Amino acid sequence: MRTAYLVIGILLLPAGRAAAQGAVQAPDPSTVCWRFAFSAWNPPLDWEKAGHAGKADELAARVQRVRDSVFVRDSAASRNNAMVWEQTAKGWSLVLFPPWWPVGVKVDFDSVHAEGREMSGQALAFVADAGSEPSRARARAVRCPG
Repeated sequence: MRTAYLVIGILLLPAGRAAAQGAVQAPDPSTVCWRFAFSAWNPPLDWEKAGHAGKADELAARVQRVRDSVFVRDSAASRNNAMVWEQTAKGWSLVLFPPWWPVGVKVDFDSVHAEGREMSGQALAFVADAGSEPSRARARAVRCPG
């Protein structure tokens, strides 16, 4: 069985969180760059079936314009895609806002590999309609080279 992967690269900025305790832990993941890959989504991602209005690319463009307007006023701000890392009892959790699903995707990482250079976990695409089944996929994060 072949698995389709969608890869996105995101530069992360330092957030000053402490590293998780455990066997093999990555350094604070918010301080390094990661590339993300997702297996096939089940059920397949469907913007309308998830209850979202409009088009994903239009919402992503609107959000990017708002972010850019903030960067224009704050010269110390760094341009990046918004995301939120959280350390949980089980490891790290991440919410990111990719252009193809700008309302958010949550990834709960359950495994750390390659001396902290890779993590894997379960991804969930946020839905607007609580009655719709959210799409899920396995996710893998690999630290950017360098």
